[in-house]
Amino acid sequence: MESSGYGEMVRIRLVRDNQPYLDLLCFNIESSRKACFDTREVGVLWWRLVFNAHSTRLSMKRDFFRSLLAITFAITAFTQLSQGDRPEVLQVLSDLDRPVAAAFGPGGDTLFVANRSRGTIGALRNMGSLTKFTRSDDGSYKMASKRFVVGLTAPSAIDFAPISYADDLPAGVLFLVSGTPLIQNEDERMSKDVTKDFIGITVVDTTSGKILRKVNLSPAAPMKMAGEYSLISPNCLSFDKQGNLYIADTGIGGNMFMFKKQVQSQPAFYRISSDGIRQMLQGEAPTGAQVMRVTSIPSDMRYQESDDSLYFVANHIVGATKGAVFKAGSSGFRGQFSVQTLVRELDPLSSLVLLPNGKQLLISSSGELHIPRGKKASREIRFKPEVRFSTPGRVDLLPLADGTALLAVPEETGGAGVGKGQRVKIVKLPAKF
Repeated sequence: MESSGYGEMVRIRLVRDNQPYLDLLCFNIESSRKACFDTREVGVLWWRLVFNAHSTRLSMKRDFFRSLLAITFAITAFTQLSQGDRPEVLQVLSDLDRPVAAAFGPGGDTLFVANRSRGTIGALRNMGSLTKFTRSDDGSYKMASKRFVVGLTAPSAIDFAPISYADDLPAGVLFLVSGTPLIQNEDERMSKDVTKDFIGITVVDTTSGKILRKVNLSPAAPMKMAGEYSLISPNCLSFDKQGNLYIADTGIGGNMFMFKKQVQSQPAFYRISSDGIRQMLQGEAPTGAQVMRVTSIPSDMRYQESDDSLYFVANHIVGATKGAVFKAGSSGFRGQFSVQTLVRELDPLSSLVLLPNGKQLLISSSGELHIPRGKKASREIRFKPEVRFSTPGRVDLLPLADGTALLAVPEETGGAGVGKGQRVKIVKLPAKF
């Protein structure tokens, strides 16, 4: 790339496999000479003078002053590019109780947070809640109701109905999945019988917080999904645009004899058709339900309309814990062999979102943001100043009209220690993502 003019700046990006691997700022010192700087380095600026074969010898004095001028331009431009090209934390929402999931409401005018409320060894029975935030005129989020919904046990994930399921269940109502066999009693011991505890789906009015429906799908509940399947320890859910619902279940705790009837559990995904959801909400067992069993524990999942597929992250727990990204087409949902591995052998993963450009944005359990590169690697997204999330939960993405996006990241523990500093960070992602 060539340009003319004294001191003119040119930015050169070299791309391999759709990922930039070299990012340079170049300044014309004269027609045959440039000073170039690598913008990827933070706090280190290196430069190189490139001569062509026909250039004449220049005086050292003129070299010094022209190079100094180019470096001055580079430092200013590098600072501006770094600020515009890197994510930044816009807001920190605090005063929460073990937040494990965040979800922007339709249109982004609201933000809901699931507070799991844990003890030292398990979830606290009926102590979980939902917190509601509303967006102000300046774009910031303010707490509207700290305890918008109360009396929950181990709430895990939130999504919003894309269609109407009944006259009093219009599009936009909130679906929440909750429940676990790992419950701590008041005496700080693990509960030995969770037969009567709720594990299933709760439907909530997003304006009033009123609970509109509850569907108990625990092993002790009379309602079963197709094939006599029940939920054990669900941790995420996601709708597609047709109103079909996907639920992930880790199966954790199901083999610990906490139900009167012994349960054999395994990590699995369930797909319930929109008609099946209507049946459940009327108290009937859903006939349109499918199951896909997996061998790794799922952390999060998202449905993508463009290729009618479910993307999910899971962690292998045999040997060293490793994270992987998978894809399953909804048309072949019945079989385990329909699952495609996209990326593997990553650090343990906590959550993912699907970006507008079709890529996956991954959140590692250690608190970094990553974008996959190839089959066994990922590129970390750097913040300025540096940011690491503390025990990140299920995140959510809100694309904005200018091409940027907001990312809500719940942190179950914070810098103040266990039981304190629990918060949600609102991050702005630049348009290049």
